[in-house]
Amino acid sequence: MKFGFLKRWKFWKRFMLITIVLPILLFGILLLIVYIKQDDIIQGEIEAMNKKHKGLIVVGDTHLAPFENFPYISIKVDDVKIYESKSKDAELILDVADIYVGFDIRDIVAGEYDVQTLLIEDGFFNIIKHEDGSTNLENALATPEEASDEEEEDPMDIHLKSIELRNLDIHKLDEASNLDVETYIHEAKGGFKTGNGEIAAHIDTEFVLNVIDDYDTTYIKHKHFEFHTDVVFNENSGLLDIKPSGITMEHGDFGIEGSIETKNDMTLDLHVNGEKPNFDMLIAFAPEDLIPVLERYKNAGKIYFHADVTGPTANGQMPFIDAKFGAAEAFMENTDAGKRVDDLAFKGHFTNGPSKPWSFQLKTSRLSRKKASLKGQFSLRTFKSQTWIWNCMRTLT
Repeated sequence: MKFGFLKRWKFWKRFMLITIVLPILLFGILLLIVYIKQDDIIQGEIEAMNKKHKGLIVVGDTHLAPFENFPYISIKVDDVKIYESKSKDAELILDVADIYVGFDIRDIVAGEYDVQTLLIEDGFFNIIKHEDGSTNLENALATPEEASDEEEEDPMDIHLKSIELRNLDIHKLDEASNLDVETYIHEAKGGFKTGNGEIAAHIDTEFVLNVIDDYDTTYIKHKHFEFHTDVVFNENSGLLDIKPSGITMEHGDFGIEGSIETKNDMTLDLHVNGEKPNFDMLIAFAPEDLIPVLERYKNAGKIYFHADVTGPTANGQMPFIDAKFGAAEAFMENTDAGKRVDDLAFKGHFTNGPSKPWSFQLKTSRLSRKKASLKGQFSLRTFKSQTWIWNCMRTLT
């Protein structure tokens, strides 16, 4: 009988040994190697960076987390803190509960520590621009004089294929103007590819944006965003090219594309567009406490929003903003009160250009309710002086 060996128990024991037990044993041995080397990998690298930079990195315990970023083998680092300097009163730049550093297990066995993935969760990241123009991050990364003459050790390589952020509160504070931009990231994921002097990335993120001016909240308060984009960064020119992407603010959906020049003045060239059959896009720009009121109204119409943001942003410069928005063939209805406004149409324009600094205009506004109609326009010439111009006409039919 040609296949009689299939009935032998010895054959099946060998088969199981080769196909199941042996791979598990090899994987276990590799995990043991990583477990033994994890302190040398993390602590050795942190000691090297603390010698090389003026800032201070402090970490807690390290643990093996083999399946957190599978198929990469991760080492979990607890309580990671980064200080601006090594002085006792140095301010914290970063304080996070966990960082998972992912490696290819083959690199670790070969003694090459090449970071492939990063997962950072639960903490804060504070970027402060001091009045002298420097930032706390630049100061922390600066090289001390005593370290400049020392022979440098080979650093850990970083070729990120993916990075993920969870529950990270990021603040960017300008001490001169006392302007604080807070971005609370619920979740963000990025995948990267490199080649020909370019870094291509796909980014998906959900975050809440707050802008605090001189300890007081501004118009941008608790704005919820979702952002899905593909970008390409040219390492030679420093140009970040943003492919046509989708961004959601509150319930308003917009398209965005353009570029950011990063080497000189952080010059923006961004274009935002949106069209929708209801008022969600415009309601998204309303103050936080007004949004629930507006959302109670049933509404529909041809709504559009187009904006260009261009110009430098470095050193407190404000880019040029030119936004046009409007509605046609629209209505709003309060179903609880049984009241409805029909034939609603308007065109609006906002700009901060030199000829009309921070001006807002609403033109050719029209609405009708039952037998009455209202036409008019108004404008706010400057937000600082708050000069209003009204022109209204009411018609009875």
